[in-house]
Amino acid sequence: MLSLLHPFMPFITEEIWSFLPGNEGMLIIAPWPVCDEALDFSAEGRRIELAMEIIRSIRNIRAEAEAVPSRKLRAVILSTGETLQAVKAGEEHLKNLANLSEVCLIKDRIDIPEEVMSAVVYGAEIFIPLDDLLDYKAEFQRLEKEKTRLFEERKRIFAKLETAGFTEKAPKVVVDAERDKLAKSEAMLAKIEERLAVVSKKL
Repeated sequence: MLSLLHPFMPFITEEIWSFLPGNEGMLIIAPWPVCDEALDFSAEGRRIELAMEIIRSIRNIRAEAEAVPSRKLRAVILSTGETLQAVKAGEEHLKNLANLSEVCLIKDRIDIPEEVMSAVVYGAEIFIPLDDLLDYKAEFQRLEKEKTRLFEERKRIFAKLETAGFTEKAPKVVVDAERDKLAKSEAMLAKIEERLAVVSKKL
């Protein structure tokens, strides 16, 4: 390393070289390093790059779901061939750096859990179960608040549209806009109710 850095940092590399045991003479006249094929770790480098991509993808999923960094997740990774072996080799890196409790390797799409968030890297697909990402108690409370807000909004708009003075005197554009708001709030309320039914089963 010092030999390679010497043309760019001659003084400091020469100084460090002089303190290393076993070195005779000056670095400036030392032989230039010769490439040793036995020290080519390109396959290992690709494995680390794959692990980094997977870790980055899992962190992005965690951030998107607003899951706290301390929450342990399970990762289901679909892959085959060399990529699968590379994932196996980097499994401990994934657990430590992506804060995973388990890495489940699968080869068939039939083994993918039903409710997941996913990401794709070259040669592999990553699936994180929603059960691990979401705090269902907090989600239930959030949905209840949203339901109350939408209910009050629908009630207010409905009362306005039921007032004869408003529907008769207000411009048609304004009345139609309020009717659109009512329809949207009812549709959103229906979706919230559906989501509450799903989340309540997870509590």
